[in-house]
Amino acid sequence: MTLQNWFGRGWLALAFATIYIISQATIASTLHSANASHLLFAFQFTYDAASFRELLASISAVQQAGLQAHFTYDHIHPLWYGGLIVTLTAWLLKKNDLGGRWNLLIIFGVIPSLMDVIENSIHEPLLFETAIPTDPAVTIAAICATIKWSMALGYLLMAITLGIRAAVQAKNEKTS
Repeated sequence: MTLQNWFGRGWLALAFATIYIISQATIASTLHSANASHLLFAFQFTYDAASFRELLASISAVQQAGLQAHFTYDHIHPLWYGGLIVTLTAWLLKKNDLGGRWNLLIIFGVIPSLMDVIENSIHEPLLFETAIPTDPAVTIAAICATIKWSMALGYLLMAITLGIRAAVQAKNEKTS
């Protein structure tokens, strides 16, 4: 129950959500202004070096600059959404009176952020062309991106479910 007490505060989840939204909007704006939004996902889900090199060769200088510029914000961005996942999960678990083994969900909430850091550490030198794409590097980055996005979706669905569950419980307590 300690993790829920430390991190499970609605105001803390709201603070991380606010910072995350601002950060995400900044990244999206940076990529959109360079017409590179779709390219970020294409690079993230490219699993082999030949396809990565082909994709890199097909983009414009403006798009490449946009992708490179997004790293200015993306270096700290995992902190914001990792904090959001951890605090929102802890708060919702607390609101639903779920403890014990469920607290692992709080700890595992840092995994998407760690995957993003690994992915960025591989993709950034490739997009700045200071490293040559290799199959192992590109594959590891894509696996990290897949884990990150899959877990983010899972946490989003869990948050919606736990939010609805807490609201229903609160309503039932009011009517009882």
